[in-house]
Amino acid sequence: MSNRTKQRRSGGLNLLLYQKTLHPELFKILASERVVRRAYEADIWLVEGGHVIMFTSGKHTLTEVIVTNNEPLTDRGLMQSIPCRGEKYHEMTANGIRYMISTQEEQLSQTLFDANRFEISAYAHKRELMSAEVPAKDDVGGSLSVLDIERRSHELLVQSFHLFDETQMVIKTQAIIEVVKGS
Repeated sequence: MSNRTKQRRSGGLNLLLYQKTLHPELFKILASERVVRRAYEADIWLVEGGHVIMFTSGKHTLTEVIVTNNEPLTDRGLMQSIPCRGEKYHEMTANGIRYMISTQEEQLSQTLFDANRFEISAYAHKRELMSAEVPAKDDVGGSLSVLDIERRSHELLVQSFHLFDETQMVIKTQAIIEVVKGS
């Protein structure tokens, strides 16, 4: 197996969808925000290795978790687990909440990765977006995560950028979570 393949497998993220809220103790939370609208409430966390969005409308919750493959999480309330490999699109509706997401994973050359990292960091700073930078440690490379959140009356749009220095991996997602009107 080539070294590039090994790096690629270790750098990927998983999309996990839950029908419940998750406890903060499951994650190392780096930044958080709470959104309250008449039709829904949402807790959004940037966590080490990804992000969490808990969207609640009435008595129903849909939680999107995007984390590195090696993160241990609960199976309780888990509806789906989807690897964020290549380009993917997923759509579903459950309990009056519609969820749509597209994911794109790219492994770049060091030069392109560095340029992307600089551009995304500057964009996040300029627009005052939720972001978190994790410095490299002895056993793990550094990372940068950015969330661009658009809060609307019946829906939440979240665009994420997760960059992993060690593997030069860039993972972008665009999610729309909305309350289905009339439900």
